[in-house]
Amino acid sequence: MEEAASTNEVSEDTDDASEKHEEEELTFLDIPWEDVIFKYIMPCLPLQTKFQMRRVSKQCLEMMTLYFSISRTVNTCRIANKMTAGALSLMTKNNTGLHDLVLRNSKDWLTDPVLIPVLKQNQKLQRLDISNCSFVTNSSLQVLGVNCKNVRTVCLTDCHWVSVEGLTVLAFHCVNIESLDLTGCWGITDEAITLLAMQCKKLQYLSMAKIYGLTDYAMSILAREATSIRHLNIRGCWRLSDDSIRILAEYATNLKALEARECRDITENSLYKLRNRGVKIDVRPPQPPRGLAGLRHRSRRLNVQI
Repeated sequence: MEEAASTNEVSEDTDDASEKHEEEELTFLDIPWEDVIFKYIMPCLPLQTKFQMRRVSKQCLEMMTLYFSISRTVNTCRIANKMTAGALSLMTKNNTGLHDLVLRNSKDWLTDPVLIPVLKQNQKLQRLDISNCSFVTNSSLQVLGVNCKNVRTVCLTDCHWVSVEGLTVLAFHCVNIESLDLTGCWGITDEAITLLAMQCKKLQYLSMAKIYGLTDYAMSILAREATSIRHLNIRGCWRLSDDSIRILAEYATNLKALEARECRDITENSLYKLRNRGVKIDVRPPQPPRGLAGLRHRSRRLNVQI
């Protein structure tokens, strides 16, 4: 009898221990959210998965709401064609500390009424990429300039709607810009570029590719005023000539890279000065004729033999 009783007690203790063990088992949501999940796991998940997690449970919804509210980066470019204005609103409506906002190729759904509220509530924004966004206007640029004065990087590639007025507001208010991509912004003129050069002294990267109205006058001001320029892209600016490159060679002492392909009036007569300084240029230097090269090689051999 005593043995049976002791056996029952042991089995009860075992059951209690197993129940305790089951109660102590951790789930994914028991992992520290901000210190572990947000920091190490969320950056590895696709954006679609993050939205799907919101539908798993109330606690998952609470976790993802907190995650979106404290995120420093919103990047939708990989699923830009699947995104909606409502989805962006869910990601940003409680966030006031964004640093990077990348909405590249959101040309079907991104508009001023969607973008402007995000810019207004995130005054610490440092990077904005709205390249190839067709339905945004200069109103967004003006809000960016007035509200996000510490922005460092702005990408406006193929934003054909950018005008002199929009860029003027940006230049006056965002004097700390270091990187600006205006590729394909056809409405930009010499006036806007000269103002940009005089206001934004920290500018290091500037792309003015395919701005067909750009002339040597704008380049002369840019070379003299924006002395911090390290990388300049003027591809396809067919009105620029060797005069622009000569001024760059004289004044742009920090220049390290130049993209000048498809500039029909820019030749090796001016580019060689930058090559001699070690500037990387995307235009290959002309090669000497094969016959002449062979003649030089033979003459060197003859000199050696003599």
